[in-house]
Amino acid sequence: MKKFLAVGLATTLLLSAGAQVDAKPKFIDKNKNGIEDKWEKKYKLKGKNVAKLDTDKDGLNNFVEYKLSLNPTKKDTNKNGVADALEDTDRDGISNGTELELGLKPYTAYSKSKKVKDGNLKDTDGVKWSEKVRELEISVESGKKEFELEYEKKKGKAKIKLKQKGYNLDQATVRALVTDLQKAIDDNLTEDQILDLIQSRFELTDTYEIEVELEYMNGDEFEIEREVEVDDEDDADDEEMIDEDDQDDEDQDVVVEVPAV
Repeated sequence: MKKFLAVGLATTLLLSAGAQVDAKPKFIDKNKNGIEDKWEKKYKLKGKNVAKLDTDKDGLNNFVEYKLSLNPTKKDTNKNGVADALEDTDRDGISNGTELELGLKPYTAYSKSKKVKDGNLKDTDGVKWSEKVRELEISVESGKKEFELEYEKKKGKAKIKLKQKGYNLDQATVRALVTDLQKAIDDNLTEDQILDLIQSRFELTDTYEIEVELEYMNGDEFEIEREVEVDDEDDADDEEMIDEDDQDDEDQDVVVEVPAV
């Protein structure tokens, strides 16, 4: 009888030990906001709407920061010089902040489709979301002429603001420039290429000062501030002709006729 009791006790102890090993930490979320209470306590987050708050004001709410394992009290969790909202944590081709604006989930690469990454989803114009321009600001001054434009793509809608003096720009021209910039993103876009596209599309023919801020949906950013000198093609042609004429004169042999004696 004692032998059976000993065996039974040993079995019970083994089962008990196994249960302890297999047991997983409990997910405790008393306020049922989708964030583990332990995480809220770690970062001292309090309040009824903790999940919806953006504690560090970086464009990502606390729930998203929790899902992405970020620090909700720091704008740049990994201190790499890129704000958390501009990072592409799920590597789908769209920055975290932009995904929120588009109604996507920055913590999964397949928010809308199980087969197509979010960045490869296309807008109604056929352009991939990852290649679209998110924000564009341009300021140009040329003598007494100047213009300022702001373009922003938010929640699927484009907003354009345009102020100008001495220029004749319209929203259609701005949209055309945005299309140019979106087509050029695959060509390892440089600052010079951006300026060329702007100069060509807006027909800038005089020397001008320009400031540009450009951001794509994938998080790529450009900041440009320059004075650009524009050569007049007609003047250049005239100079070339003059140079050619001078060269012809230099090459000619001078013949002097001397009367015979």
